[in-house]
Amino acid sequence: MARTSRAERHRRRESALALVSQGKGFSDVETAQMSQWGCSRSSAQRDCRWAHDQLQLGMNSHDVQHLIVHVATSLQRIALKAEEDKQYSAAVGAQKMIYELLLRRKLDHEAEKASRPGWGYRHGNSRP
Repeated sequence: MARTSRAERHRRRESALALVSQGKGFSDVETAQMSQWGCSRSSAQRDCRWAHDQLQLGMNSHDVQHLIVHVATSLQRIALKAEEDKQYSAAVGAQKMIYELLLRRKLDHEAEKASRPGWGYRHGNSRP
């Protein structure tokens, strides 16, 4: 039988979610959970992970897309202004951040996909 009831675990996780929503760090939430509820470090870590996951699930894909577009637009403005002011290293840095934000993951995924062998290149214990 479990040492804690389902209701207590739910209350613990909701309190962790409240702390994470306030912007507290992982270790701060973990310490607060341990002192408030008298639970073990591993239980507190599990509650913190759950709270962080719930917070990330709260952002839907539309919010993330809007945020990425906003950041990319801001970086583009920064790059143009830096170039006008002859601050070329800042302009290059902003362009690199745009690349990291928008293209690198897609290009890395495509390169990884291309390096994998297709159906014609199966390896196994089949006889010739």
